[in-house]
Amino acid sequence: MKEQSRIANIINSKYYPLLLFALSFVFVVLFSRSTSFLYVYEGFDAAIFKQMGLAVLKGKTLYIDYFDNKGCLLYFIQAFGLWLGGNLYILLMQTLSLTVTLVIWDKTIAFYRDGCFRFICTGIALFLLLCFYDGGDLSEEWSLPFASYPIYLYFRYLKTNKEIRKIEMLIIGICFGIIAFIRINNASVFLGFLAYLFFILLQKKEYKKFVFDSLLIILGIAIITSLCILYFYLKASTYGVEEMLYGTFLSYFEYFDYKDPRPTYYYVSYFLFLAICIFLLCFNASNHKEILIPTLLSYALFVFSSGTRCFIHYLISVIPLAIVCLMMMDFEKHKKINLILILFSLLPLSSYLIRPIGFFINDLVLNKEPFKTSYSKFHSCIQEIPETERDSIYNYNLSGIGAGMMQHEGLLQCNRVLYSPLAFHLPTLHNEEVSKPFIMPKWILLSGDKLLYQDDVSFILENYDLIDHFNHNTQYIDGLNIGEMSTVCFYCRKD
Repeated sequence: MKEQSRIANIINSKYYPLLLFALSFVFVVLFSRSTSFLYVYEGFDAAIFKQMGLAVLKGKTLYIDYFDNKGCLLYFIQAFGLWLGGNLYILLMQTLSLTVTLVIWDKTIAFYRDGCFRFICTGIALFLLLCFYDGGDLSEEWSLPFASYPIYLYFRYLKTNKEIRKIEMLIIGICFGIIAFIRINNASVFLGFLAYLFFILLQKKEYKKFVFDSLLIILGIAIITSLCILYFYLKASTYGVEEMLYGTFLSYFEYFDYKDPRPTYYYVSYFLFLAICIFLLCFNASNHKEILIPTLLSYALFVFSSGTRCFIHYLISVIPLAIVCLMMMDFEKHKKINLILILFSLLPLSSYLIRPIGFFINDLVLNKEPFKTSYSKFHSCIQEIPETERDSIYNYNLSGIGAGMMQHEGLLQCNRVLYSPLAFHLPTLHNEEVSKPFIMPKWILLSGDKLLYQDDVSFILENYDLIDHFNHNTQYIDGLNIGEMSTVCFYCRKD
């Protein structure tokens, strides 16, 4: 009892948010491999996002000069951090974002649980984030506070009967707008609650409030949308707006069904976690339709909007829903069953810890020097390229690895035509030149031992000279099948 009382005093202390900030800072420093000063290697999706942020700072027009299939606000976040001073400032922004997220989660849990279990729920949520963390600085991570806040307002309404105020409805619209221009499917986790809230208004025949609240949410979305459209209109007129809307929304749905086969256990673990969370919810909240229905609807929207790829880091988005499942558990009636269900959910996830913890051990303890070696080789190649040409390197098949190696020294050419070999191959670029002004890339950076299309190989050998090559070791822990050894090749156009 004394221990529980001590924990309750800590949680209810005015210094508790500072504790969460410190916890967030330690978490991000240890595991955000793409931004933490502890690591050398940046080769993750976040490296591509930082490339887009760097393009903003260099005055380029996103989606026209440089392309990626995420929302522009994600790149503006990166640009702001780089403008402030680089990775350290992005890391501090991540820390602040995670702190706000943990505070919102804690306040939501507090409506149903207090003391020790409230603390445990927050701890499990942070454990889930670690399991799904993939280098850090991802769209799902940045969306969390904006997705969690509407869920908090919904449960505040349920537990206190306090109406969601007009300004809060406007903020919900703004939250949706922000997530839409980061990655729209990340908003799915709170849309079920919002839909059910409006269903209640219709059920009560509060039509005036229904219309007014709807308009406030639309206004919030319109504010964010208008600012994004205005920026791109000023940059490149209607063409800039069209390309931004394509890159933010339409290209996402094109990417949605892209077939990228994963090992069977990826799909099993992915859907097993979702299934156990849903079963936990149904088992404990079957008599609470005001919780069961919107949470299930949100899960359905998440699955429907996530496509067929089932990447584990997508599950970061559903952590707020997992928290709902946790805080609804009735340990007084079904303690053993609930504990077994939690273990069935958490034990398979422990295998995912190999990745972030493996990064930490390997990069900082066992194998840091090979990364330094391959980075120094890469930068010796970069030094041979004139600064005026460092924004014309085509990253053929190294993805985040190549972007991370650049270390903000230049831009990897990545417009819509050269977005990815998944969509276009080099020989087809001749046809693209007919419809769009295009200059063949001066430099090509590729991984020689990865899958190359034969037409591309022939095209490169015909039009480019091999300038340099070296091995890049991305093996995280010897003996574990995580990572790879790549032969990085630099080609220069013959003319």
